[in-house]
Amino acid sequence: MIERSRRHGGFCVLLGIIIAALPLVLASAHASGATVMLSIKNDDTSSLRCSVVFAHWVTADVGPIAPGETATVTMTRGPQRGALHITRFDGRPMMIENIICGAEQNWSDSFDQLPLTSVRDASASAYQMECRAAPRVVCTAK
Repeated sequence: MIERSRRHGGFCVLLGIIIAALPLVLASAHASGATVMLSIKNDDTSSLRCSVVFAHWVTADVGPIAPGETATVTMTRGPQRGALHITRFDGRPMMIENIICGAEQNWSDSFDQLPLTSVRDASASAYQMECRAAPRVVCTAK
């Protein structure tokens, strides 16, 4: 009985290693994902600041974006439906949870989410959003 449990235990350990390695395989498959360009145009009279939000409260700043100017976020589509990634410094993909923008002078009272549903669900490679503070930032797809 104990011998049999050990055999099954070894199998379970091997299965666990295979399952643990699966995200690395998927990350490698992701590297060939399609590039997606998101342009964020500041359609306001004051500067905007945007942040790409990843898991675990990790962010990457975009901007400030001066009035009338545009910033571009380059992403790739992941293997999961709707997944968007930005490549880390070490080449691994970081999944984007959200992108938020706010007025640079009044960030905490004005920031809001960009509507990324169309970017996540469609297959186009380029998107443009126009953002303005009203008083919370409102971004619309163009």
